[in-house]
Amino acid sequence: MKTLKLLASVALTVFLGAFPTHGAESSVQLRESWNKPYAGEDASGSHVLGLWTFDGEEPLRDQSKGGHHLTLQGAELSAQGKFGGALVSKPGWPVTDAAHCARCPDAPGLSPPDAFTIEMWLCPAAELATDYPESFLLDKKYVSDTDYQLVLSGPSKDGSRTLRACLGFGTHSANWHSDPIKLETGAWIHIAFTYDAQGTGSFYLNGVPWGSRQDTGCGPVTPGTRPLTIGDRNGSYYHGFPGLMDQIRICRGVLEFRSLAVQRIFDRSCFVRMEQKAKQCFRVVNLCRDALPGADVTIQLDGEKPIAQQIPALKSGASFDLNYQVDTRLRPGDYALTLRLRADKPEPIDTTERIDVRIVSRPLPKRMPVVMWGGIAGDLDRAKEIGFTHGLGVPADVGRIWEAGGPTSPLEEERLKAARAALDEALSKGMTLIAGLSPGASMRSKDEFRRVTRDGKINPREDICGLFPELARFCENVGISVANGFGDHPAFGAAMIHTEVRDHASPCFHEHDRQAYRKATGAEIPADVGSPRGVAYDKLADFPKNRVIADDDPLLKYFQWYWKRGDGWNELNSAVVRGLKTAGRKDFWTWHDPAVRVASVYGAGGDVDYLSQWTYSYPDPIRIGLATDELLAMAGGGPKGQQVMKMTQIIWYRGQTAPEPQPGKPAPVYLAAWEREQPDAPFITIAPMHLREAFWTKIARPIKGIMYHGWQSLVPVDSTGGYRFTHPETQHELKRLIDGVVEPLGPTLLSVPPVQSDVAFLESFSSEMFARRGTYGWCGGWAGNVYHALMYAKLQPQIIFDETVLSRGLGGFRILVMPDCDVLTKTVAEKINAFQKAGGLIVGDERTCPAVKPDILLPVYARTGRADADKAALQKLAGELRKQLDSRCRRVVDTSSPEVIPYLRRYKNTDYVFLVNDRREYGDYVGHHGRVMENGLAEETGVKLARSGGYVYDLVRHCGISVSHASGEVEFDLRLGPCDGALLMVSDRAIDQVKLAGPASVARGSKATWVAEVVDEAGKPLSAIVPVEITVRDPAGRCAEFSGAYAAVDGRVDVTLDIAPNDAPGMWEIEAVDLASGRRTGAAMRVEGPKPWPPQPVDTKDAANAVQPKG
Repeated sequence: MKTLKLLASVALTVFLGAFPTHGAESSVQLRESWNKPYAGEDASGSHVLGLWTFDGEEPLRDQSKGGHHLTLQGAELSAQGKFGGALVSKPGWPVTDAAHCARCPDAPGLSPPDAFTIEMWLCPAAELATDYPESFLLDKKYVSDTDYQLVLSGPSKDGSRTLRACLGFGTHSANWHSDPIKLETGAWIHIAFTYDAQGTGSFYLNGVPWGSRQDTGCGPVTPGTRPLTIGDRNGSYYHGFPGLMDQIRICRGVLEFRSLAVQRIFDRSCFVRMEQKAKQCFRVVNLCRDALPGADVTIQLDGEKPIAQQIPALKSGASFDLNYQVDTRLRPGDYALTLRLRADKPEPIDTTERIDVRIVSRPLPKRMPVVMWGGIAGDLDRAKEIGFTHGLGVPADVGRIWEAGGPTSPLEEERLKAARAALDEALSKGMTLIAGLSPGASMRSKDEFRRVTRDGKINPREDICGLFPELARFCENVGISVANGFGDHPAFGAAMIHTEVRDHASPCFHEHDRQAYRKATGAEIPADVGSPRGVAYDKLADFPKNRVIADDDPLLKYFQWYWKRGDGWNELNSAVVRGLKTAGRKDFWTWHDPAVRVASVYGAGGDVDYLSQWTYSYPDPIRIGLATDELLAMAGGGPKGQQVMKMTQIIWYRGQTAPEPQPGKPAPVYLAAWEREQPDAPFITIAPMHLREAFWTKIARPIKGIMYHGWQSLVPVDSTGGYRFTHPETQHELKRLIDGVVEPLGPTLLSVPPVQSDVAFLESFSSEMFARRGTYGWCGGWAGNVYHALMYAKLQPQIIFDETVLSRGLGGFRILVMPDCDVLTKTVAEKINAFQKAGGLIVGDERTCPAVKPDILLPVYARTGRADADKAALQKLAGELRKQLDSRCRRVVDTSSPEVIPYLRRYKNTDYVFLVNDRREYGDYVGHHGRVMENGLAEETGVKLARSGGYVYDLVRHCGISVSHASGEVEFDLRLGPCDGALLMVSDRAIDQVKLAGPASVARGSKATWVAEVVDEAGKPLSAIVPVEITVRDPAGRCAEFSGAYAAVDGRVDVTLDIAPNDAPGMWEIEAVDLASGRRTGAAMRVEGPKPWPPQPVDTKDAANAVQPKG
């Protein structure tokens, strides 16, 4: 079986090393001559802080230039050293609590200011073969938090010991441990410990790496005042080393002890199963000071056949590259990749390097993204535990790309390595990281690109003019650079493009702006243009009394151009996207937000894949429905295939929900706990019930992902910034929603299409530009109030723009709601009147354009800021509207409770009914301020569906619901928890069972396709999209790849399993659960293994006698 390939090539390379260097042909840091007596620079070079060899006429003399001479304190000298003389230490406590060391006084030269290395030769005495406890080899620390000590531990159960380096950092100490060492009485070993002064400590045993650890919280050691003792502890209890010690050396710098170095030159160690071009690249470097005639290398991945290769002759400092193809057909898991290097000359070499490799499962075919709009690269485990799938964490230095004048590396080398390492870590944890790219906004500090007023002066609104051609090129270069730097990594999955930029924009009057407008329209920029939000009609001379303007009105034409192309941001977004797409990744996506903080014309965001918008849930969580529907309207007129995601803000503005007490005013009667603990908090945590209700409101709509912002307000962190963690339950509520709704139902939510509403809600661009109307994504004003009232009236409005009316007409709608529509264009007014004449119903207000006569007139209501009063007023408005509509329209879904808001989606004849409970009251979190009702209350409601029959299933609780049929309607009762939601599937046929079909057996390394069907009593699959959970387990009960949630379209889902070459043979279990009815079924499949099995005769004597073995 062909599983692994090994390719090799010779390459002479240059490495940058720490000091010292030894005259090698390149700047490779060569190995120390630790296996012979140190002499010359190795003994007295400037990097040597101390060297004690116990030789000659002055055996206690420091052989370095440091002058740190020793005196004996209970220790002795011996002539039986490794290279001559040696120091003899003896056991201390518990044998005898007395010192057995060589000592020298404290001196500044013994406290290294930065990186350092400690090394020595040891020859254990017979006492170390007993249970003698730890031995202090070298100590300048004692119990202080300064300097260093090197200790040999007591024995473990198997007799092995470990080295421990304890370093002091002034306020604390930290330990580094070696791998276990088996000591042999009378056998010399060389040990070394290196510390880089940046938290990484490493051990070496006879020139072989023997354990390493990084502690990012540690820097250089703090100098102390203790003397240096060799062979024992600084003070009681004494723990001398029973044995001989020789050639003890302390040096500055991280020194090298390996004969051959193996460096991983490919920056990934985690791969997606079945990933192509998954490899590991290694560079073998000859660190010996002599030439290497050649070496044998063996590379082996756990359980796989080893691959052997010959390394050719290498000069000192030269290298050889090895490329190893990782077999990603193997089952997901952790694997050890070992490289064993052996050579006879210039000295015997036998060293093994281990690299950990991880293979992760491929993602399920459809999984709803749950995005943390914030940096989570350093907090992946906590983010994953909550349920996030994506988060910001891929950096790019756009300034260096600008300076380069073209595509280049997105980061300098070390930062790039760190960023790619973060991607590898994310991939290993099943997470995806995102780049936040706003190259255009980064140029705001450059006056030469700023917008200018009519008189040519820089506009005080700080923003760039997006029509500079070099800015578009720059944005594309940023996209290309990021694609080149990260596009090959599967954990780099998305990019956010130019967030929150269009609020700053305004009309610009460079000559190139004027030329661009002339080219687009053949006209000059009108003299009345100033603000991007238009010109109030009452400020314009001779404005038509009926407030109907020509379709080609000069001001209208300019503002249409400005919002689509004139401010330049849509094209700058598209330029970044073009650059990113050069990576050729079909699974990579982009988004722009806040995408509807603009006027109501198509095109916001440019060519991004998704539009998004953040929404604050206060005062009413259902307001998120308006912003979501605005996004759907915008994407509906955007580039083909553009979709929508939706963000809920985890943060609340303190001043808008729970204002701080004002100086000079009476003290509040009550303060919440968080107000007492964090009185200066500017941003607080969203209340959990608001988060819940906003969640249900947005996922009812056909969005393709959910987002959240405000990590520091969601979980406790060390940061003391503006975002404060003030409600501990919100994170748990989000986890509950993700675990209980998004994960099992996500594929279904992504698959069920919207239904055509019969209620249109017009957001009029002409009224925005000439009457200063519009929500601009904030869900406020009178238009926002009307939208709330429509939801309370159990209508399901669909937002349309003037462009919608012009391009598609009003066909399919029965009701047109047009709040704040003061000014209309001639064609839009004509189409509205034609719609009314054909039987359409128009709902307007006293502001409606005089050319249109509404059938129903809504009284304008302005909110008071008192949450309960405002909600009651809007529900009253909804009730009055219902009275006027009930006799003229029939709702497809209706609820008896005014607090329960329905939303409908449909696939073929199957309805998907969402219900959201908006019943709330004031709580003790922020409710005492009267601005937000943050606590939810349970609510019971009757539900009516306008269909002749059907079977209703609760997709969250996975069960059927009893219903009654009367007068062409399906009726049932339901209880909803506080601010909770429901998702009901209504099918024309009842679910009878779940069927599973697949092969009875399959060979390892081949495919097996299993089909799950949700069928009626006739065995026919439902014409529905049914949520199904499929679990595949091997004989050990381990979940196999592709276990998880699916959407069974037309009642069927096909799952193809790639059985790994190393998958467990035996009987596998496959289970399918229909998450609508809760019905489940199981089947089995044998994965064939080697034959015969067991592979050889075994002794079964006494096997049936289950007694505890002796010993």
